[in-house]
Amino acid sequence: MSNENYSDEIDMMQIFSMIKGGFRNFLRLIISVITFYKKKAILFLVLLILGGIAGYFLEQRKDAKFDIVQEIIIEPKYNSTKYIYDFIDELKINLRDDVFVDKLGITVDNAKNIKNIKIEPIIKGTDVLDNLEKRYENREFFKDIMNAYDEDQIEEEKFRDFYKHHKISIEFNSVSVENEKLVSSILKYIKSNQYYRDVSNLFIKQNKIDLERNKTSLEFIDTYLENIKKTPLKVEREAVVLYSPSQEIPMLSVASLLQKKELLMELINEQEQALVLDKEIFSFVDYGDVISRKKKMVNNMLFTVPVLFFLLVSLFFFLKYLSRTIKNFVEEEE
Repeated sequence: MSNENYSDEIDMMQIFSMIKGGFRNFLRLIISVITFYKKKAILFLVLLILGGIAGYFLEQRKDAKFDIVQEIIIEPKYNSTKYIYDFIDELKINLRDDVFVDKLGITVDNAKNIKNIKIEPIIKGTDVLDNLEKRYENREFFKDIMNAYDEDQIEEEKFRDFYKHHKISIEFNSVSVENEKLVSSILKYIKSNQYYRDVSNLFIKQNKIDLERNKTSLEFIDTYLENIKKTPLKVEREAVVLYSPSQEIPMLSVASLLQKKELLMELINEQEQALVLDKEIFSFVDYGDVISRKKKMVNNMLFTVPVLFFLLVSLFFFLKYLSRTIKNFVEEEE
């Protein structure tokens, strides 16, 4: 038994000795690195200064410090989201086509000034929920569904047309007075799609008819309620039938009349708003100006170049040390 205890003590001592040796080697490594940079302090200081100077001059180059961008927020109508996304995604390629550029009413040189253009949804989980509720009229059920999705999934393409607002970002190569005209031409061309213009015209025509009918129904309810005030006992139990765009709904009480009136007022407001805002394939939520936006820190040459110089020279010395160590190891083995 004593021999086993003695053996266990030896094993523990060996383990602690290995840990102690590893920790000592780690400290030696840190000291070696610090000593190396202390010896080469002047060299690396010069490198940082030269890198700072180089970065400064790189930043002074035209357009090096700022991105020239325009951001526009739109609200697509008539299920046109996919069409708008496809158009924007293919636009950079189409701008190389002289015939397409001519249709836009711009010059080839102006088209070349577009560095990048993209469109992305403004993510709101409630937009997806509201859209599903309108389609299926079951809010509680789809609340459970939305809780099952994470943010990365609701950014996928299949949810694009569920979002109400979308942001178009156009990045230019240089400042030009033609940039705003260029963007305006692109947006005008999107709106000129004949299919969606026909859909819009049909929607407006039908909406005007429904709006007049709803106003007539609302006027009838107001008149009927006024009569109730004058002769409440006479008409209290009378049945009333009002027109609804979807079906005929019998109104059998004052409470239901007031409820119908409230619903009609909401519907009329929505229809009047649609007649103003839904005339085209999309409406503008925010039409931003062309601005110069400072680039992110990762693109800041004044910071990036000195760090790059420092890392490259450090890598050079490390590889040199590694090569010498391998050579010595091979010679010792021989």
